[in-house]
This record gives sequence, C-alpha cells and structure tokens, in this order.
Amino acid sequence: MVKKKAKAKKKKSRKHQTPLDKIRKQIDKLEALHEKENAIVENITDIIDDAQFDEQDYDFDKWEGTDPD
Repeated sequence: MVKKKAKAKKKKSRKHQTPLDKIRKQIDKLEALHEKENAIVENITDIIDDAQFDEQDYDFDKWEGTDPD
C-alpha cells in the first residue's frame, strides 16, 4: 500500500485592516476616480473648443468685408 503525503494547506495571511484603513483605501480609490473624471472633462472641453474654433474659421471664410471691389 502506498502512503499519500498529506498536502499542507497554505494559509493566506490577511493583514487585519482597521475600519480607518478601509476608509482610507476607499478614499484613495475615489480620488483616483476623480482624477480620471477631470481628465475626461478636460478632453471633452478641448473637443468642444476645437469644434467652436473650426466653426469660427468657417464663418470667417464666408466674411466678405466692407471694402467694395
């Protein structure tokens, strides 16, 4: 009869977090999310500004001025 070796179970050591540690972790996540939101808002604002600038260029091309030819 062959004896089977018992597999040693690995216990995952989990650092005990206090409620304040958990709150800090959540606040850090929220701050990172806020930075991403700000970047997205900035990108959207740039797109809008570029579109408005393009419209102004188009209107300027159509402008004929006041000097008679």
